[in-house]
Amino acid sequence: MANNNVIPMNMPQVRRPDFGLENNFTKYYADGNVFLTQLLNSLHVVFPEGEKLFIRAVKNYADEITDPQLKARVKGFIGQETQHMAQHERIWDTLESQGVKAREYDAWYAKNAYETVEGAIEKLVGPEMYKRLQLSVTCALEHYTATLAEVAIDPEINAMEGFDEKMKALLMWHAAEEIEHKSVAFDVMQQVDGSQLTKNIGMVVGTWALLWYGAVGTVKFLAEDKDIKLSDIPGSIAEKAPRLAKVVAAMVPKILQYFRPDFHPDQMNNDQLAIDYFNANQKFFEKKAG
Repeated sequence: MANNNVIPMNMPQVRRPDFGLENNFTKYYADGNVFLTQLLNSLHVVFPEGEKLFIRAVKNYADEITDPQLKARVKGFIGQETQHMAQHERIWDTLESQGVKAREYDAWYAKNAYETVEGAIEKLVGPEMYKRLQLSVTCALEHYTATLAEVAIDPEINAMEGFDEKMKALLMWHAAEEIEHKSVAFDVMQQVDGSQLTKNIGMVVGTWALLWYGAVGTVKFLAEDKDIKLSDIPGSIAEKAPRLAKVVAAMVPKILQYFRPDFHPDQMNNDQLAIDYFNANQKFFEKKAG
């Protein structure tokens, strides 16, 4: 597969940040908006299990990777995803104290997505094709997260204006690392299965999963929020509709690039956003004395 206009990719670095989030962020941290906060809370729950999937999908082919540099990048990718999982789970206690049933949704989501749905797919296509589809879905979702990351960090879009600063720090760090490792799983897939059909099927399945499980969690958390009335929700959505429309409009053309036969994630040319973030936020990654 030809990779035209591919820029060099940095080696993913494993960081262990401390954002001081435990019991220390406001309930409606997304600019005081109920809908946007519960949408993000749904992602806080969905992300850790998704990251476990990404790690499994790449590890399945670890023994087939012969390039030392790609091996090292895979190691960095796994380390970063492990940290993402841990950092999002660290705030679940606070979410639970705020009335968000994070662990209840996680238990349902994990069983439904990774036992019921994945189990059915594996029975349908067989173990080997299932592993390839698992990796393909991982690549597609990595493209989504890298695209969302680019839009979230871009100062011209300013998607997180008004967010609680500590929560914003967590989301910005996650976004920057998604950009940093955006092509690792894709490069593994290119060694395993360069089929355009497999790649595109992964994007279709990944899109469905992201939208469905993200939406179910959002609806659940909104319905269970005792500090709001159901009649408040339409106004909350309308309040952030222009910002969300701006984010979606910026994302859609970038997402659709994935279907090009010559697509490679490094063509997105968004590394500088991540580099600038890391350079400006070293305080979160410095080891504390003692």
